[in-house]
Amino acid sequence: MNVHIVCAVRKDIKEYFRGKKNVLFSITLFLIGSMIILTTLFFPSLISALANRAPDIISDTKSLDAMMKHLFPHDLRGSIGIWVSDVGVFYTIIVVITVHGLVPDEIRSGKWIMPVANGYKKRELLLSKCLIYGMGAAFPVFILSNLYYFVAVSILEVNVNLMEAFIAASVLSVSIAGITTITILSSVLYKHSIIAGVSMIAIVMVAPDVLTYFSFGRYLPTHLLTYVYSMSQNPLELVVPLIELVIICYLLFRLASKKILMMEISR
Repeated sequence: MNVHIVCAVRKDIKEYFRGKKNVLFSITLFLIGSMIILTTLFFPSLISALANRAPDIISDTKSLDAMMKHLFPHDLRGSIGIWVSDVGVFYTIIVVITVHGLVPDEIRSGKWIMPVANGYKKRELLLSKCLIYGMGAAFPVFILSNLYYFVAVSILEVNVNLMEAFIAASVLSVSIAGITTITILSSVLYKHSIIAGVSMIAIVMVAPDVLTYFSFGRYLPTHLLTYVYSMSQNPLELVVPLIELVIICYLLFRLASKKILMMEISR
């Protein structure tokens, strides 16, 4: 392996932990999981108590019960779907905000002067950022997703086995790694990095739901999120979206590598 890549990766690993990104990502996921578990356990009971005490305010209890079961499912499959959905929205927002200006800000602040002067290529520094922050954002998702399963399995109706939960956690982690990588690369291609962040957040929040209405949606990378949202049980659905995600990341890296060569490093 290229010695420059190894050194750049080591530097970015230290930077990642020094900046407490691992703490930020883990706390965000822990809060999301805690919120889902607590609301699932207590919120429906509170609403039912309110309906009993104030029947004039809440009269249609059957519709209310149906809504509570939909919003706060007491089965494991439905609860994992809520977890995945919230991670896909709220966690993605935190990750995108964290990484969207990473490379442009370092270039403008002059942090790349010494590495480039010592023979490092800009594309090597860019690749290191994608690898470390992509994996850095994805790894907590994998750990906390499996932890969520083991916590939820003790309090909810179990209708998901360990292997299904493991696959869902893996697919969600890969999706987050792809989102992080694409955001970093897009920030180089756009004139203003904030556009890359806003665009990625909009795609993640809208595309998975909208594309389910079109037959070609299952062949796009956004289907990775749809797959785990719905807790699908056909892993073959993942093949084409995964290949496309890799291709998109590769092409964006090629384009960003060319663009970054023309970017002047500030002093």
